[in-house]
Amino acid sequence: MSKVTHEQIHASLKRFSQELVTSTTTEPEEVPPGWFTVAELAEEIGKSHCTTSERVRRMLKRGQVERKDFTITLDQRIRPVPHYRLK
Repeated sequence: MSKVTHEQIHASLKRFSQELVTSTTTEPEEVPPGWFTVAELAEEIGKSHCTTSERVRRMLKRGQVERKDFTITLDQRIRPVPHYRLK
C-alpha cells in the first residue's frame, strides 16, 4: 500500500471543490404543471404557511402527495425549493 502525501490530499480536495462549484445549477428549472410550493398552496386555500405545511406533511406521510425539489428563483436568489403534487 502506498502512502498518500499531504500534497495528493490537497490536490484531490481542490479537484473535488472545483467540481462542486461547477456542478451547481445556476439557472432556474422550469417547474412542470401540477407542482406547487407550500406558499402557493397556502395562498390558494387562504391558510397560513405553517398550517398548509403541516397539512402537506401529513398528506406526504400518507402517500397522497409526492415531493420534488426544483431550483427556482426565490427572493432574487436561485435555490432548491420543495414542490408537491397529488399522486
